Amino acid sequence: MKEIFTVVSVICASALICTLVSTFITSGSTKKILNLVLGAFMICCLIMPVKNALKGFNINVSDYEPADEITATDDEAYNREVLSQTRENLESTLNDLLLQNGVKINGCKIILAQSDENSIIISSISIYINKEYAVNTDLIVRITEQNFGVSPSVLTE
Repeated sequence: MKEIFTVVSVICASALICTLVSTFITSGSTKKILNLVLGAFMICCLIMPVKNALKGFNINVSDYEPADEITATDDEAYNREVLSQTRENLESTLNDLLLQNGVKINGCKIILAQSDENSIIISSISIYINKEYAVNTDLIVRITEQNFGVSPSVLTE
């Protein structure tokens, strides 16, 4: 910003100087030569501050993160979001499946992992039930194994 202010102030000052000098010269060959000199002076006054202003702008590329680091961060965030949303969907589905079979649970916790091939694996399932539904533990295990392929841990509260 300082460089732009310098450019504008030098241009204005040189224009004022040229105007003042040209008003005191009478018409004739001297005025033509003076106009030529003042024109060259104005061009120099325009070029020098612009050149100095461009020197003042310093773009340091090393301050910015490389593109592959930014992309990796975005990919990791996306993978975390996919895992989180998948876990929520599976927990909701398990809750709905058990409700359809007459079992009300207090909650469930599904732990997911991501394999090397970008696939999601169910590591474990924990189901929390009241003591009154403890008689349905075998039904809960059977429904969960049929639909998710994992034997759950059924915990009474």
